[in-house]
Amino acid sequence: MRLGARRIDMWKKILLTALPLVGLAWLGVEIFVPSYVTSPRESRERVLRQDLFTMNSILSQYTLDNHKRPQSLDDLVAAGYLKQVPTDPMTGRNDTWVLEWSDDPIAPGIISIRSGSDRSE
Repeated sequence: MRLGARRIDMWKKILLTALPLVGLAWLGVEIFVPSYVTSPRESRERVLRQDLFTMNSILSQYTLDNHKRPQSLDDLVAAGYLKQVPTDPMTGRNDTWVLEWSDDPIAPGIISIRSGSDRSE
C-alpha cells in the first residue's frame, strides 16, 4: 500500500471515530446544559410573571397598610407603592391590565391583577 493511501485510510478512521463522538457530545450539551438563550416571547413571559407577583404583593401590602383595597392602580401610584403603572410586557401598554374586583360589599376594591393579553391565560 502506498503512503498516500495509508494517510487517507488513517483520516477515514479518525473521522469515523470522531464524528459520532462530536455528535454525542453535542447531544449531551443539548440535554444537560440549560438553555440561557430564550426567545423574546419567553423573556416577556418571565417579566410578566415577575411583574404580576410584585403587583399582587403590592396590592396585599396596600390593603394591609390602609385597611382598604385600592380602587385603581393609580391609588397605588398616589400612595407611593408604585412609581408608575408598569407596562404589560405582553401588550406593550400600561392600560391593558385586567383588574379582578372583590365581591365583598364591605371591602370593595382590587383583589388581583392579570395581563390583558389573550396569551397570558
